[in-house]
This record gives sequence, C-alpha cells and structure tokens, in this order.
Amino acid sequence: MTISIQHDKVKSVFADAGHHNRPVFMIVIATKPCYVKLASLIQACEEQSISSLVIESGQHYDAVLTEAGTLFNIADKIAINLNVSGSMLKKASDLALAVEQLVHYFAELAPDTCVVPVVSGDTLTSNVLPQYWYLATGIRAVHVEAGLRSMGPASWHSLRGDKLLLQRQCDWVWHRDMPFPEGIDTVLTSCVSDLLLAPIKRNQHTLLSEGYQPENIEIVGSLSADAVALQSKQKPEKTIYDCYPELAHGKWIRVDIHRRENLTKPILTALLSALQQLATEKIQIVFVKYNAFISAVEHHQLASLVEQTREAGVVFHELWPSYQHVLEFVTSEHCRFVYSDSGGLQEELHSLNVPMLTCRASTDRPETVLDTWSNLLVPPLDHAFVYAGLRLAIDEPQKVWPTSPVQKIYGENVGQTIAASLSRYQSKVKRRIDIPEGY
Repeated sequence: MTISIQHDKVKSVFADAGHHNRPVFMIVIATKPCYVKLASLIQACEEQSISSLVIESGQHYDAVLTEAGTLFNIADKIAINLNVSGSMLKKASDLALAVEQLVHYFAELAPDTCVVPVVSGDTLTSNVLPQYWYLATGIRAVHVEAGLRSMGPASWHSLRGDKLLLQRQCDWVWHRDMPFPEGIDTVLTSCVSDLLLAPIKRNQHTLLSEGYQPENIEIVGSLSADAVALQSKQKPEKTIYDCYPELAHGKWIRVDIHRRENLTKPILTALLSALQQLATEKIQIVFVKYNAFISAVEHHQLASLVEQTREAGVVFHELWPSYQHVLEFVTSEHCRFVYSDSGGLQEELHSLNVPMLTCRASTDRPETVLDTWSNLLVPPLDHAFVYAGLRLAIDEPQKVWPTSPVQKIYGENVGQTIAASLSRYQSKVKRRIDIPEGY
C-alpha cells in the first residue's frame, strides 16, 4: 500500500514548525465521529497558530459517512491519507506500513522536527497508530477523550420491567472488554500517550486510579459539545422532512444499531421482534440502517424478519444524507426519543437536551445515566427486556428522564481549550527518546 500525500500542504506546515522551532501536531482522523469531533480543534489550532498537520486513516470510506469532512469544512485541510482498508488485522498491518512510510518521509523532509500524533477516542487507528509511532520514533501521543471506561450494572437479572430505573442506584463495574474492541483500544491508546485530555472529572479520576500522573492529565470537556453547537446553527439545503416527508407527522423513536456485539443473530432477532411488537401498537419507529446492520442482516439471513418488521409498521431508512439532518430531527417535536448503541451520540444528545436510551449493557459515558439522568441503558438481553424498556420510556418518560433541562457537563469552546493545551505542551516535547541502534 502507498499513502497519499499533498506535498505542498505538508511542506508548509513543517516550514512553519521549523521557523518557530516547535513540533508538528499530527491530528489523526480515523472515522466519521473524528470528522465531527475534531473539526473545532483543527480550526482552533489554525487560529492559535499551532503547527498542525491533518491526516486521514481511510478507516471509513463510505461517501455518506465521510461527508462530514465537507460539512465541517475540513476536507480540504487533509494533507495525508493513509489509505488503510479491509478487516481489523488488515487495517492494523496497513497502519504499520503507513507509519513506516511517514517516519521516513518526515525524516527526509525535516529530520530535526518532532511530530506528535493527536488521536481521538477509541478507534483502531487511535490505538494502533500511536503504538507504532512510539516504537518507530520514541515519541508519545496526545490522547483526546482519555479516561473513558465502559461501566454498567454488575448484574441485570433484577432490573427487568419497572425495576430498570434501579440501574441508577445499583453498583456499577468496569466491563473491561466492552464494547469490543473499543474498550481495549482506549486503554492502550493512553498507554503510549504523554498528554491525556479527559472530558470530565470522572475520566480524570479513572486515569489517576490507573497510575497516570496528575501533571499529564487535563480536563478539557468534550468536542461533541462543539460539534452540536456549530452544526445546530446551520441548516441543510434540504430539510429532513424534504427527504422523508413521513417524519413530519406524529412522534417517532429513532433507532440505529451498528456495534459488533449487537449484530449477532439472537440479538438482532430480539431487537427487531420488540420493535415489531411496538409498531403493531401504533408506536412510530424509524430505523436508520448503518452498513454494519445491513451486512449482519445479510450474513444471518434475516431479510424476512426485517420485512416482517417493516410490514408491522417500522420505517427503515438508509443512512441519512447529513449530520445536520440528525440534529434537525432529534431536536424537533417529532422525535420522541433515540434508541441507539452509539457512544458519541450519548454526549451529543445530552448537549442538546434530547432524551436517549442506549442499547448496551454498559456505557463509556456512565455520567449520562448516573449523574445527569439524560440517558438510560436498555440492553438487548431478549425481546421482552427491550420491549419493556422502550414501553416504560413511552408511557412514563418523566420517570426515565426526570430532570429537564439537564446539567450540561461537556463544556463549550472545547477545541480552543485543547489547542491551548497543545500550545503549552509543545514546550515539553522532546524530539525522541534514545532508541538503541538496531532496535
């Protein structure tokens, strides 16, 4: 594989860094959420005159998924595309080759300039690229969204029906491997990072308990808050109701499922059966089909069940054209609540004061359940559990989401805050550690 390089853009950044005797911060875009979240940071780095280089891994290649690059005005800022593709192992091997190419390219271009990866969240790229970079150069990364750990009730056996609400009072534990593999990705990313940017105090406490030094941790808020603040002010050329006129009538539950653990045959069968039952009771449901869901339906031969669910009244949509459409709909009077297994959406909907149910047995945003009460876990244990959880939220929303408006915890102008952290951090950056010859 060969990486794609916009040489003029790269040379301009390195010339600026060399002129001011400072490092280059390599901001890594891995997936669609990275486009959404990192946009305000990229803009802030420009405004604060930080030498930053934007690269894309290629991990998400679908046109609809990557339209966020254009929407957030950062597509033309990407200087390098690593062109990784394929399975997880294939992407990991592609990243190794890409890092090797980058190291040699940068060494020839500017051998005395330190390049510091800035990675976000819990993606395969955020895990693997900093490790390879550290092995090749001795330079540690900056981890945005550090300290997130997937937490949930130790047991769900006693939390059925109306007792679902007791999840806010019971003991929560760390579900180390969930979601897979993101639960491990985020831990390993911090291991090779020197600056850990935690969204909230809960994440800081986690990092301290794991032995990270206080001077390496900063609380900065979540870039999700910047994203929704920016895009909520914008209007798409076509509204969501121009694209899907049926959504302009009544109140809908928006559902989307894409995580690996929810794409097994038993879980998909339970989920679709529960939605089917609700639809027969005249509950309006729109199910947005992510590519992973479509592939799982084909793999498990569940097309007939999807069709039965559609015939019962559930409306299935392809991926909505724009992130702005999501914000437009969920903040409208036509959205009853959202049921999703997304992690970032829990932050985004909290920032928008939109009620959410999370289709997982644990969450890396436990604060949305335990602290702000803007969210509740409804794991897909079986058909009856899903149906009862959704029915409770439909019939007694005041019990499920008892506070309104919720306390906003993810900050504002977060990109500017992180850029300021990078500006302070650059004076501490060493070019590399002393790697033994032949290593």
